[in-house]
Amino acid sequence: MMTYATRSLINELSQIVDTNKYLLLSGCTGVGKTYLATEIVNNCLKAEYNSQGKLSAGKDLYDCELEFVPIHPSFSYEDFVSGISIATEDGTVIFRHEDKLLLSLLKKANESWRCKDDKKYFLILDDIGRGAISGILGDVLPLIEPHGECPYKVRNEGEERVWLSPNVYIIATKSTTIESLEQFNYGFFRHFYERSIENDFKYMDDDASTSYSEYDISANAMYYRARRIVTDNLRHRFQISASERDKYVIGHGIYKADGTTMIARYQIVPMLRQYVKDGILDKTAKASIDALQKLVDGKYSKDLSFADNERIVIKKKDIDATMFKNQGLTHQPMVNLVSRIKEQGLIDDSDIIQGIMFNPQVLVRKKAKLDKVERVFPSPGYLYIERKNRDVYTYGTTIDSKGKAKRPRFFYSGNKDDVVVVDGIDYSIASEMQPKEYTRWYEDLDSGKDENERYSSSPNSMMFRILRSYYRALEQHYSSYLAEYPGDTNIERLKAYAAQEYRWLVSESRKLHPEVSDEADVNARANVEFRDVISRLTLFWKNIGETITVGGQSITVEGVYKVDNSKKYEEYSRAMETLGIHQMIMQGPPGTSKTYSAREYLKYMGRSDDSQPLTDEALDLLQVNSYSKDKPLSKWAEQNPGETPKIAWDIVQFHPSYGYEDFVRGIEVSTVKSADGEKSSVSYDTVNKILGEMAEVASRPEFKDTKFFLVIDEINRANLATVFGELIYGLEYRGKSVATPYTVENSNKVVLPDNLYILGTMNTADKSIGGIDYAIRRRFLFFSLLPNKKIILEYRIDKLEDADERTAQQEINEKAAILFDRIAELFNADNLNNEYYRDDVQIGHTYFLVSSEEQLYLRFRYQMIPILREYYKDGMFQFDRPEVENDAWAGLLGCITGEIDINTDEDKVKNIFEKLIKPE
Repeated sequence: MMTYATRSLINELSQIVDTNKYLLLSGCTGVGKTYLATEIVNNCLKAEYNSQGKLSAGKDLYDCELEFVPIHPSFSYEDFVSGISIATEDGTVIFRHEDKLLLSLLKKANESWRCKDDKKYFLILDDIGRGAISGILGDVLPLIEPHGECPYKVRNEGEERVWLSPNVYIIATKSTTIESLEQFNYGFFRHFYERSIENDFKYMDDDASTSYSEYDISANAMYYRARRIVTDNLRHRFQISASERDKYVIGHGIYKADGTTMIARYQIVPMLRQYVKDGILDKTAKASIDALQKLVDGKYSKDLSFADNERIVIKKKDIDATMFKNQGLTHQPMVNLVSRIKEQGLIDDSDIIQGIMFNPQVLVRKKAKLDKVERVFPSPGYLYIERKNRDVYTYGTTIDSKGKAKRPRFFYSGNKDDVVVVDGIDYSIASEMQPKEYTRWYEDLDSGKDENERYSSSPNSMMFRILRSYYRALEQHYSSYLAEYPGDTNIERLKAYAAQEYRWLVSESRKLHPEVSDEADVNARANVEFRDVISRLTLFWKNIGETITVGGQSITVEGVYKVDNSKKYEEYSRAMETLGIHQMIMQGPPGTSKTYSAREYLKYMGRSDDSQPLTDEALDLLQVNSYSKDKPLSKWAEQNPGETPKIAWDIVQFHPSYGYEDFVRGIEVSTVKSADGEKSSVSYDTVNKILGEMAEVASRPEFKDTKFFLVIDEINRANLATVFGELIYGLEYRGKSVATPYTVENSNKVVLPDNLYILGTMNTADKSIGGIDYAIRRRFLFFSLLPNKKIILEYRIDKLEDADERTAQQEINEKAAILFDRIAELFNADNLNNEYYRDDVQIGHTYFLVSSEEQLYLRFRYQMIPILREYYKDGMFQFDRPEVENDAWAGLLGCITGEIDINTDEDKVKNIFEKLIKPE
């Protein structure tokens, strides 16, 4: 929902566009410049913005034609205004002079103006700093200014005069965070009304506040926390002016209400660390960045996006205290309690499933009499059982008094509205709970140690047991969270309040039904009174974000959820879907399994629901073989005609000479043999390249349920702004068509659909190539893969069945882990040049994954030492040689510096290796 500040800004800027025609929106990364430009266009279609002339009678909105042009380094005058177009026809290159996007738009606008149409023509020039904008506009630059009653006109190649008629509007955007390709001159800026977009969270939230608690993880708090890190730690040269200070503050538009912890983990923290590496922030920022990382990397989180809340689907919803109090028929109070706990969201689905639905301390039914014969059920029934198995859990008789067959009684409800769906399976709730049955209080009811095995249960006992599980789950989660974040006073108070509310529930339960009588009406009245007690609970009926006032202090209702960091591929997928960012980069130093992890992620994504990941062989079958409509997509498609794969994937590796024409679209040159095979001719075709091809296939209706993954290995080895070109815009605005310089199959448009994902890998130790600029970085999620000793210790252990082989492998792993630790010491702060960072350069665990000591030695001699020596020559290390010559550490340093020749001094190297792998 648009905030008041945003709506006001759009109205203000719309008025400027209406009267001035040309607007330049400038600001740092992520303040919503492109979003504002498109919203201004939509707003300017209203009748009140009528400087070009009032709308015809009966019309409420102007008609509109919008051209969106993402500017990039290879974009030129010939792509934008007019020039020679290179096309292919029957294998032959055709050169022709054509009007390009601007002149084509102006001709239509000029004609529309002459015809007095109620139509506006908008041109959005996105990110003009990425290209040489003066050269792109060339001789049409003078058009972009008013010339009184005598409009300035230019002639195109066909001698036709064109001009910017009053129905043409231009909105340009410019990022102040990245350096512009050219220095803008006054000749360009004087044509535009420039508006700097303020970086302020009021554009995201009407209640934005610079005040926040230490453990607040709301989007508001994350924004102002990151802002403070930047402004408090900027290097001196960036503190010269207010604009310089603000240009590196990460824009408010990046912070979304959903998944704030994920945003911080995979976008904000990586960006802030990059600022430190690039010298924008002082190294003093590291402590604050580490504190932010700790806040979002814990085993428990207050971020609801980490909750395990997608397993359960309930049919009955919107239960409030009044409804609960008034619905007392048989099992309905239990249905209502479970529905309320699920909707409230303070505990996750696993707690509900394990602690309530299938917990024998809540209810278990193991046997029953049918036709007077006791029988044991094939499996125990709990508060819920699979709906399809209702007829297993029966009792009573199957023959009536006249000897005729009849249906027995069912222990579980058949009402469809009572159903709870867990992992796609329907479950029925226990019935046979009589409102006229009541269980008096006994102390073991509070302890919860006993199984509740009953044929029928009193409603009050079942309600209490459900609530007991609920409050215990809250206590366990809050306690575990506070063990990590002991200073979170709100959770401390919330935990105390939950405990107090549970003790009040126990106290009130003790008071009910003091009569000795078990008469039906007495029991029924007691059940009504117990529902009234539950309806008066405070926390239980509050929703997340609401407050409870106790002793003049406000407590905000928050849940805390266990974060399962072991399921990293599930986390990657959830982050991309939650945040709507379908491109990620796995980054880390050499040897940290980046490309391997990309494949493992694909194997995870390609699995059937709740099954094991794909094998390598199964994954290979899903790699795209052909993008042609006339051929099977992959080997899997050949083997499964008529079926649709769950995933499809392909891989490409970037390198410094890789360009747009290799990746998106270009001209393909091939040779064609004559009919007799004697001669060859050259054929030219305009074609989609790998990204264009995958985008086209993924957009086909038959693949709407298939996820397409393009793996880009070494993604930072190419200039991403050049390689992606105008499709940088397409990464963020999925489903929007983007014009390209090349026409394929009669269309110059490319659309990146929502089911196309990009997985990049990036070697953080590689300083030979440029980094990824900040504007592009915000369009990716960054997942760090770091050296991991645990992987070395566990290598191959679970794959070996023979005990002796496992023991031998364990011994090898332990030696490899010792060597790993010794080499890791090289990357301590004392040994590492302060221009480098351990997490960027420490060699990874894959160097140490071996099956024999000899293999480990060869890895040490011919892989580890050479890369460490290259590090040394690059000035990465700053260590001193120890005086003890026969020391293993001294020997290692000698190998790195070259004092020991690893090629000729084999005995020395072997001796050093053997000392290094011995336990100290």
